[in-house]
Parts: sequence; C-alpha cells; structure tokens
Amino acid sequence: MKRVDLNFGGVFELHSQIIIGKMNEGIHYDIYKNRVFIKLIDRFYGKLKPFSFICIRDSDYSLDPMIHKYNSKYENFCSIAVVERNLMSRSTVQLESVFFKPGKFCKFQVLQKPFYGLIIKSI
Repeated sequence: MKRVDLNFGGVFELHSQIIIGKMNEGIHYDIYKNRVFIKLIDRFYGKLKPFSFICIRDSDYSLDPMIHKYNSKYENFCSIAVVERNLMSRSTVQLESVFFKPGKFCKFQVLQKPFYGLIIKSI
C-alpha cells in the first residue's frame, strides 16, 4: 500500500487493485487536478493493470463530472464506487455516472468489508 497526499487537497491510498481516495473540504476537483491523479496512477499501475476507485465523500467539495468521461477512456480503470455517508448532502452520483462506463459507477452509504473499513478510518 502506498499513501499519497496530493498538493491540491486529496489523499489517496493505492493498493494492488484498489485506490481509496478522499478530497478535502471546499476544493474544486477539475481536469487539471485529475491530470495529477492520472499521472500518479500511471506510475503505480501502468497502462495494463486493472484497478478500481473508491471515493469517500465525507466533506463538501465540487467536481467537474467531465473528468469521468476523460477517465473512462482508460481501459484498466474498471469502476468507481462512491461512499456517501452524509445522507443530508445533495448527491451528484446519478449525474456523474452518465459520464463514466455504463454500469461501472455506483453509490454506497457504507463499506461492508471490515478490511476497507480499517483503511477508510486511517484516511
């Protein structure tokens, strides 16, 4: 596992096939920040090794949904799972899912596996 704190306000844990990420409060995640993220995953996973992304959304931040369209062209980027624990926040997952690979973008309120729960608490 490799833990990376990117300078734009995101913390990521890179595992053998899963990235777990969390954004800081108040940032706007756009195509420029996404390019930094893509460079990171290219170095860690290369162009062929499959991986999925789990996004922990505990804080409020904005996101350009077009980044999902950009990221969907990477064949080894298999799926995105968004964990939104705050039921009161306004979710954009349904809109975002339109821009990623069909059926490969979903939303959860909690992670069921204890292994992931331990990792999330550390972020």
